Amino acid sequence: MLKAQDIMTPNPVTVGIDTSIMDIAKKMSEMRIGSVIVVDVNNRPIGIVTRHDILEKVVARGLDPRKVPAGQIMSSPIVFVDPETPVEEVVRIMIKTGKRHIPVVSSNRLLGIIAEYDIISLGPELIQSLDILSEYLERRGRK
Repeated sequence: MLKAQDIMTPNPVTVGIDTSIMDIAKKMSEMRIGSVIVVDVNNRPIGIVTRHDILEKVVARGLDPRKVPAGQIMSSPIVFVDPETPVEEVVRIMIKTGKRHIPVVSSNRLLGIIAEYDIISLGPELIQSLDILSEYLERRGRK
């Protein structure tokens, strides 16, 4: 059974609560990522800023991204999972909460992040595994 730690992207990008949305947007664009985790002074995750947050809470409202800090638009409290959480449960949490990015946290320490894409990218691998299992079962049934 796959767990969150098996599919997460380790060491997600973090920003401070006072980081401007302009700086966050630049960082997201440069790194080709869809979210950043907002951390407190002790480096504990306290929120998340996504592309959607920037569009809906800054751009659509005509706010100046140079003047809006992460803390003003971040989603908080943060929805996260433990590294041992089964991937099926991560999917359920994404569906139930509508969140597309789920941080992986253990003892208030940010370990990684799981995005929708990480879940979708499992599809071909799972299909291939099912094909292999199906072939094995067919051969076993013929003996």
